Amino acid sequence: MRLPHLSIALILLCTGWPLVGASAPTAPSDRASSSEQREAPPKLETIDKLLVDRDRDTVPDRKNELVRTRGVVTVPSGVMRNRALQLVIQDERGGIVLFNERSNAEFAAGDVVEATGKVAQFRGAVQLRDAEVRRIGRAKVPESEGLDIREANSWTHMGHRVRLEGVTGELSLDSFGLLELKGANGQSIPLFIPARVVDNFNWKQYAPGTRIQATGVVSIYKPQWPYDSDFQVVVTSPQDIEVLSPPPPAWQSWVLWGVAAAAALLGLALLVLHMIQSRNKARERELATLSALSTALSTPDLPEEQLARSACDILTAYGIVDAAMVQAFDDRGYLRQLATSASDPSLGGALDLGEPMTAAETMGGAHQLQIEARIAKQGLTLLAVHPLLAPSGTQGFLVALSPRKRRPSEMQERTLLASVKLLAMALENSKVQQRAKLEQAELQQLVITDELTKLYNRRFLDEYLRVQIPVARRRGGGLAFLAIDIDHFKRINDTWGHEAGDRVLAGVAAQIRQASRSSDLPVRLGGEEFLAVVAEAEPAGAMVFAERLRASIESQIFDAAVPGESLQVTVSIGVALFGLHGDDGPTLLRASDEAMYASKRTGRNRVTLATQPATTGRTAPGGVPAA
Repeated sequence: MRLPHLSIALILLCTGWPLVGASAPTAPSDRASSSEQREAPPKLETIDKLLVDRDRDTVPDRKNELVRTRGVVTVPSGVMRNRALQLVIQDERGGIVLFNERSNAEFAAGDVVEATGKVAQFRGAVQLRDAEVRRIGRAKVPESEGLDIREANSWTHMGHRVRLEGVTGELSLDSFGLLELKGANGQSIPLFIPARVVDNFNWKQYAPGTRIQATGVVSIYKPQWPYDSDFQVVVTSPQDIEVLSPPPPAWQSWVLWGVAAAAALLGLALLVLHMIQSRNKARERELATLSALSTALSTPDLPEEQLARSACDILTAYGIVDAAMVQAFDDRGYLRQLATSASDPSLGGALDLGEPMTAAETMGGAHQLQIEARIAKQGLTLLAVHPLLAPSGTQGFLVALSPRKRRPSEMQERTLLASVKLLAMALENSKVQQRAKLEQAELQQLVITDELTKLYNRRFLDEYLRVQIPVARRRGGGLAFLAIDIDHFKRINDTWGHEAGDRVLAGVAAQIRQASRSSDLPVRLGGEEFLAVVAEAEPAGAMVFAERLRASIESQIFDAAVPGESLQVTVSIGVALFGLHGDDGPTLLRASDEAMYASKRTGRNRVTLATQPATTGRTAPGGVPAA
């Protein structure tokens, strides 16, 4: 057990000297003399205050400062040196060496002393140099503190009496003794036996492998700064080393050597087996990666981004690379990033290379230099760059990255080269498919739309109603038919020609298309007749939609239709609702048509709601012409 701090403090107080901040009594003024006018001694401080090292540079902050302290002697004089004064003292806060080469005073363990001197350092050990030491009492030597060797190898317990347990190692006997003490945690510390007492020990007791318990004072001996290693424990008496168990017999060592040799052979065999298994696993991983890539990249109708994403994800998920990215040239010739993936989510943000690169930046080796410059800021290194080649030229690049600088393995090179070929083929096929789809869509658009107005034609209307009428029946409504006819359109053709009429048709169609929502269908039936099938279930909503459309067409000025003329047109609109005026396409078409003719009869440029189910045929009531 360590001597309690309170006990040491009480012992020091019992000597009649204050611990901290005290000074010697001052003589009465009437008895003062010139000899008493000398400089006052420094204040008394605990040892830990002398060892302060705030900047942690292993040099005390108060070096070369005159100080005063007191403590109990743990290593007496005459042990460390023969002709000069050198001893170790300890208080409740720490321990320190006292040294004076001009003094031969003798102090025994347990003496309570007070010392004044300058803070110095020799081979790392802090001491009071030129220490003036005087005995002021006696006390029990502080109890040693049980530590493990790792704890003793530090400044924390410097100058303290400690107790260590371990196994002896190498012994060095010169003018002094050094006995290695090994701990269970793999660390060791030397036991230093001063030359004055080295012959007192029976060194045969401490053969290598002997388990002992040693008691001594933590010190340090390191020739050069920084003083952060070479700690030792000073042991001054054979009674301070207790043998706990002798070393194992010699035959046991031979057995251990044999077991070690067998274990080494077994380890070598396991290493070879592990290398074979690792190579096989790497090959299996390579084949599994390529199989997954073949499956993912052969999926039809995938866009370029999805193909690139699949390739990056597979390469990182199967452990081929730490991070991967795919870059591709766009239609303008810029190299942009298609996809990235990283096995570690924290690397995700580092894969953003910023602005796209121009074609000039990718010429020769410039592309690789550009990537290296950009990723270096993110703490990544370039593992490999492979071009994605196609018959038309380079499509882009597959880039492999790593958080540490290294060369790709043979397995990585093989897998990346095969991946590049698969991905390049998939990207080229995707472009071909996309072009074919675009051409097909354009052709389909030509089939289902009116070339002049870009509205849907009658053929598409029939197909649309074939699908939507059953849906409206199930829902009980939701469709409104708006028949739209341009008023006096024949007059426009007769006055300004068919080219002007076509421009008016296109302008009215644009207004209908703009008013239509995504759920509505604008249609050109033929000539100046249009139809809008809108998603409205109530008459009021359909009428509001139709009136808004009529007003927008009326307010439009067709400047481009006739040069120098501000041409305006109006439309007549008829409205019929599913369920109210019919429940099939032909009936609703007739109903809306009849309502539109009603608008014509009542003055044109207006909206009329059908009042009854449509009659058979498409002739306007009363023979009103559709003009």
